[in-house]
Amino acid sequence: MEPFKNMIKLKLSCLAAALLPLISPSVIADDKNIEQIEVIGDFHKESLLTLSASASVFDQQAYTTRGASYLDEILNSAANVNFTAGASRGRFIQIRGIGLRSQFVDPIHPSVGMQIDGINYSGLGGSALLFDVEQVAIYRGPQGTRFGADAMAGMIDMQSTAPTSSNALNLKLGISNYSGKEAGIAAGTGITEDTSARVSFFKKRSDGYVDGLYLNKPTNQQDEQVARLKLHTVWSNTLETHITAHNIDIDNGYDGFTLDNSRNSVADEPGKDNQKSNAIALSAKYSGSELFNLDMTTTHLNADTLYSYDEDWVCNDSKQPVLCAPGLHPYSYKSKDSYARDHQRGTLEFRLSGKDSDWVTGLFAQRRDVELTREYTYNDPDFNSNNSVSQIALYGQKITRLAENLDLITGVRAERYSTDYFDNNQIIDKTDDTMWGTKLALEYQVVPRTMIYTSLSRSYKIGGINGEALAKANDEGLSVPTENHTFAPEYLWNAEFGVKGQSQDQRHTLSLSAFYMHREDMQLKVFQVQDQQFAGYIANASKGRNYGLELEGNFQYTDRLSFTYSAGYLDTKIEDFITQSGINQDGREQAQAPRYQYAIRANYFLSDNLEAQIGIEGKDDYYYSNSHNAQSDNQNLINASISYYGENWTLTAWGRNLANRDVPVRGFRFGNNALKDYDTETFVQYGEPRVAGLTLSYQL
Repeated sequence: MEPFKNMIKLKLSCLAAALLPLISPSVIADDKNIEQIEVIGDFHKESLLTLSASASVFDQQAYTTRGASYLDEILNSAANVNFTAGASRGRFIQIRGIGLRSQFVDPIHPSVGMQIDGINYSGLGGSALLFDVEQVAIYRGPQGTRFGADAMAGMIDMQSTAPTSSNALNLKLGISNYSGKEAGIAAGTGITEDTSARVSFFKKRSDGYVDGLYLNKPTNQQDEQVARLKLHTVWSNTLETHITAHNIDIDNGYDGFTLDNSRNSVADEPGKDNQKSNAIALSAKYSGSELFNLDMTTTHLNADTLYSYDEDWVCNDSKQPVLCAPGLHPYSYKSKDSYARDHQRGTLEFRLSGKDSDWVTGLFAQRRDVELTREYTYNDPDFNSNNSVSQIALYGQKITRLAENLDLITGVRAERYSTDYFDNNQIIDKTDDTMWGTKLALEYQVVPRTMIYTSLSRSYKIGGINGEALAKANDEGLSVPTENHTFAPEYLWNAEFGVKGQSQDQRHTLSLSAFYMHREDMQLKVFQVQDQQFAGYIANASKGRNYGLELEGNFQYTDRLSFTYSAGYLDTKIEDFITQSGINQDGREQAQAPRYQYAIRANYFLSDNLEAQIGIEGKDDYYYSNSHNAQSDNQNLINASISYYGENWTLTAWGRNLANRDVPVRGFRFGNNALKDYDTETFVQYGEPRVAGLTLSYQL
């Protein structure tokens, strides 16, 4: 423990020294000029510079200059944020080393939540399309007081552009290599004096980055579209309502793995990664009381998802003996796995808040039902399961002014959950528990432009049923222990210290945070592998710990030259955990937790209308899994763009991964090649190679 104390002291000393220029008297200035990037942090809208939490914020300009249309294409710019694919997109996100890496049969309970316009899309990462999204806010660390069980490690909050009474138009057209094409339109106007509306539609197609040699066509293609509608009505001086509707249609191919770890697939039955969903949200705000404001929100989401893959990754066509050699081997096998889910979700929330936004209390209820049909070559009949989770929570938070520049924030959330599970293997199970989270924070405004905060928070993640262990209970060669059929809740304590500030001339904005997280009954996704069969399930380790630093900022060096940067340091450990195969992981780093990450971008205006950007981003090597010790290599990627700004339009030429590096985004370790007697190997799925394109945007 003593080395840890010394390390923390050193880090806090470095942090204070780094921020000393920002908290010196020479930077004292009026509040009115402070950067006004606003987020909805502790239940109310506030400046990013006054939020007592570590957060990254991205806007539409950030998406455009990167050529980004999906969330995983911007995540490398955020400190201590990582992601995995094992799908058509990098839709599994980890913050500070914590987060899901995949989903097969298990009903998942995310550690990193995702909301879009206040609708809970946690676990449905394919929904994260960026067109007409005004802001993406990534909150690092426990957000349990506000968001509950889905935000143990953090939350991603996406807000699409709000309707206004004035006419507005947003057009986007883009092309890129790999036959990429995209088009989007968004329009808003005032329908009446009291009602405004905004509607948007976006579609993207691409061949993807895998060549299907056997089928002679792309097999990891992207075909994605999203439509959104927002209505805002002011009924009176004290009552207003918001209505939001989403329609998402994802029809992507999935063919990510090959026996030679290349982008050339010989699979004869490539998979799918589809989502068709509809969602609606209704919110009302009443401010007529002299004592409080009342907010009510209800949402509903239904989604059909399909995730499938060719399990053997090969063809077995005797007419192509060279291409299909592994599949024609006498000991080869042939199988396909498919998971079709029907998701139904509903939420209801009532919230009372003070007229000065100094207190809030509320009631939150949620129900999630998931019906699964698994079609697997060696299972007859198909596997069917139903998993229902009901949650109800009470929460409250109070801001107390202790001194002129010192606030104390106290918050607590108590949540009860119940999980009901049954399947056609005649297995019926139920779990329930009561969990609680809290936040205690001090915010000290040293000078108008600099804040120091320290916080202690506790969050949680619900337990549940290991559906995959139950589903594969009868699979040949597998035997998952009975004690791993269910798993217990996980709790996380987070201690954090941070400084946020801006120079007097507003040229330099900086935020720096240090954190230490202690995980109790840590949930780990592990895999039991036998020959070509595998079963993934969640097991509870005794504990784990994660600590580190996060730095983000931007610096206007001259009127034409500016820099944006971020850096993260992360140290993680698993404690007291031995895998089912007998590997002792005590003391090892947690999966998907690179020791360092960084990103720096330079922006230079060549003229009043012409801007060039170049950036480099990278991360350390990391373990793919907690079940084995295969690791990714470290990575360093170069991105660039050049933009011309017209009166109402922008033309941007952009490129990502310009050095064309092969970057793994998922890794497994087992035997799958009959030509090598099924020797154990590491197999990886690669993310995007060099991608370049041209984007035209028009805004009115």
